[in-house]
Amino acid sequence: MKYNIWNKWDPLKVCMLGNNYAPEFFDGCDPKASDPLKRICEETLEDLEGFKEILQDFGVKVIQPELDPNERFLDNPQRYPRGPLQPRDYQVIIGNKAYCDGGDHPAIKKCLSEYGELSTWQFTNPFIYEESYYDIIRGADYPNWETFLQNRTNKDFFPIDIWQELLGFSQTPWKSSAMCFLLGNRLLIGVDDVNQLLTDVFDAFPKDLEGYKVEFLPLEGHTDGNYHPIKPGAVLSLCDVQTYSETFPGWDVCYLPDQSWNKVRDFLTLKKKNKGKWWLAGEEDNDKFTHFVETWLQDWVGYVEETVFDVNVLMLDEHHCCVSNPHNEQVNAFLKKHKVEPVYVPWRHRYFWDGGLHCITLDLYREGTQKDYFA
Repeated sequence: MKYNIWNKWDPLKVCMLGNNYAPEFFDGCDPKASDPLKRICEETLEDLEGFKEILQDFGVKVIQPELDPNERFLDNPQRYPRGPLQPRDYQVIIGNKAYCDGGDHPAIKKCLSEYGELSTWQFTNPFIYEESYYDIIRGADYPNWETFLQNRTNKDFFPIDIWQELLGFSQTPWKSSAMCFLLGNRLLIGVDDVNQLLTDVFDAFPKDLEGYKVEFLPLEGHTDGNYHPIKPGAVLSLCDVQTYSETFPGWDVCYLPDQSWNKVRDFLTLKKKNKGKWWLAGEEDNDKFTHFVETWLQDWVGYVEETVFDVNVLMLDEHHCCVSNPHNEQVNAFLKKHKVEPVYVPWRHRYFWDGGLHCITLDLYREGTQKDYFA
């Protein structure tokens, strides 16, 4: 079988690793903008290559989306998607099937299609639950966000081509490996608004998932940025993200009370205010852009790597865990307690790209079979 994923910790044998635009992608842009971006791209590719070597040293076959080396940002500056760096966000492997949302860089879907068959389905109505995502996919002839929300169940409101495009762009949290964890026969899905999900999404829920015990957990942001089950009986977690006595009864939880988003709130607020303008042409004289890049390059690289531990980890097997910070004594003690060895993977620009080690990978095949971990 091409796909075989039943948990987060069985021995990893095949993994997709994200990819990124090369520094040359920004050739021709004003150096005030392109020089720091080229530096970030170059260091990102260095870190990806280092991660690839670590995976291969553990016997993992690594596949990566491919980019056209001749592409340049100035060819289409307003519509370029983000690079295929985070294959978790719109893809998920459940058991022996791969589901692809199609909302990410097309190189990811192409790479997965070449590896194995993808499972797809059709939405009844367009469902997009993030305004930021709508801003990315929105064409010039699309309605604004509020108008879309008011009319998304009314097919007659939209021109047929836009309706079809919106159906294709539709997303649900469970179709993202960043939002859900499959643990044996339980599929745990993190959502911001459980009630909205229950009423709007189940018309698109595949029938072949009815054999799983599906549970929706209220979580802010991506699930894999809140907690991570590293092996049977052990969970890494930010403080107070869920009631583990109910969801993981009897499991040992390592709470990280000093690892909240407050650690990097100023940086994230700045990024949100900038709304990706660093990615657009014509922003070379934008003071916020300069502040954004200078803040990241000068202040945050060392700070994030040295002091902010990320629950966004990747288990290679029950005894090896890829981490981006090897110096967190609390985490190291917890890992040692559960006979897990940390494997340090440098990932310098985690907060610039808004994705950790788990985000930039997608496990495709792990040894093992389906089990009940909560009998």
